[in-house]
Amino acid sequence: MQFYTALQLFDLCALLVCATTIRARDPADRGNRTAALLLYCGAIWAGCQLLWNTTEDAEFALLLARLSAPGCAALGPLTARFILDVTGEPAPRLRRGLPFLFALSFVVIGLDWCTPWVHRDVTRTAWGWSFEFGPLFPAIVAVTVTCFVWGLAVATAAYRTSTLESERSQGLWIAAGITQLLAVGAIMDGILPLLGWRVPQLATTAYAFMGIVFAWSLNRFGYSILSPGTFAAQITETMSEGLALLRLDGRVRSVNAGLARMLGQPRETLESRRIGELLSLRLVEPAAEVKVARAWLFGPAMQRIPVSVTATLLRDGRGVDTGLAVVVRDLREIEALQQRLVLSGRMVAVGQLAAGVAHEVNNPTAYVRSNMLLLREYWTNAAKLLADEPGGEEKGELFAGGAELIDESLEGIERIASIVQQIGRFTHADVGARELAELGAILDSAQRMAGPRLRGRIQLERASDDVPPIECAPRELEQVFLNLLVNAADAIGDTGTIRISTAVEGEHARVDVADDGGGIAPANLARVFDPFFTTKPVGKGTGLGLAICYEIVQRHGGEIEVRSELGRGTVFSVRLPLPTRT
Repeated sequence: MQFYTALQLFDLCALLVCATTIRARDPADRGNRTAALLLYCGAIWAGCQLLWNTTEDAEFALLLARLSAPGCAALGPLTARFILDVTGEPAPRLRRGLPFLFALSFVVIGLDWCTPWVHRDVTRTAWGWSFEFGPLFPAIVAVTVTCFVWGLAVATAAYRTSTLESERSQGLWIAAGITQLLAVGAIMDGILPLLGWRVPQLATTAYAFMGIVFAWSLNRFGYSILSPGTFAAQITETMSEGLALLRLDGRVRSVNAGLARMLGQPRETLESRRIGELLSLRLVEPAAEVKVARAWLFGPAMQRIPVSVTATLLRDGRGVDTGLAVVVRDLREIEALQQRLVLSGRMVAVGQLAAGVAHEVNNPTAYVRSNMLLLREYWTNAAKLLADEPGGEEKGELFAGGAELIDESLEGIERIASIVQQIGRFTHADVGARELAELGAILDSAQRMAGPRLRGRIQLERASDDVPPIECAPRELEQVFLNLLVNAADAIGDTGTIRISTAVEGEHARVDVADDGGGIAPANLARVFDPFFTTKPVGKGTGLGLAICYEIVQRHGGEIEVRSELGRGTVFSVRLPLPTRT
């Protein structure tokens, strides 16, 4: 009797301590909260059982047995809820059934408190009190066993497919704790009493053992009752940044998946290599911490990747340096954004300057052109008059040479006017009238206008997905695609192929204009959208075509990018936003 009482006191204390420990460790974790609630219900059961086995009053013992109903009636649904929380499995049928099971538990608790349908009477035994169960008790046992078996099936399926050994080990311990409670509780406190066997009730002891397993799992496997393996390892594997652990001699001890992706190499090939082979930053000899430093990471085919590096010394429990933890952040997207900002600022400054220049040049160009046209008319008339005079033939040759000079001058003035007109378009900030337009129709129009430059020597291919109409200024986009087609034709030369493809990419329509020309040198790629930058011969281009394309696409809320490889061709990609769906 005394041993049995001491065992029940131990059960109560163990359940309270384990529940409080789990709850306090991480109150925000849902799995922890459910586990703590499950163990607190067990503590109610154990406390009532301790009291009823130490009282001599049969009525008080029966009252305590009925008050313990939350501990046994809610055991099954709470256990199933805990398993769903810690595995994260969808298990739609179990999730849909849980509200019904909880509602059934609350009904049973109410009936136990108010009727003799669950605990009908008590009988004195050598270890305390035994109960005579009412007609509803077998249903409680059946629901509890069903919840346990269903939940364990979900947990088994989840942990069997896990690739983490630590997660499988933890799942095995949790399943073992729940299984022994199912076995001991169902047999000692359910099946045997229903068959008329009066045996000591050990369900709360099994409950306490489950709580100890949960708490031990928390301490052994990490911050949460459900943490899959060591939490630090899980973090490093999910980091987008690269992480390398170095020995003090600079050799790589291990790397995470993020760094392996940046370097484009399997992790096994990186281990034991010197960090100097991978990173253009001296970190060892002697080892030193680095707060933030810019460096190059040597990627596939010795590609230089701009990165930010942070290095922290690792120390053992005695404070002795054991190595370095190096965090590498990829800066390619940041640098691309910085380049875009610089380009945008540069274009604004150039646009303001060009607007003033165009205005100032336009007026004198206009009257010089007018005067030259008038001069050509006078010159032609004078040549006709002199042709009728003696020696007019010799003078006619002189006048013919002068006429050629006048025509060349007019051609130069027309060239100046054309440049001024392009500058005017570039600096014109007003957006044309917006309307819903088919991208295919805009491309058809640009293709027709570029036809004379393409006919007979260049093959043009189209590949189009079903792209919804976009809200745009059609004439402006026609200018964009016309410029891209003309540039592609110039890059190809005599013969080649231009490929135009359209597709939906997320919330944008994407148009690719690709050519198989000679490509653009890497040194020039960053400048292709700069105003007045051109690689064409003098007199063949102004360097404003792509700058105008960039400006128009930006005004439409889109993006234009270029990819090129020498000897293989160039691809210009234009992304334009699709209309917002309502």
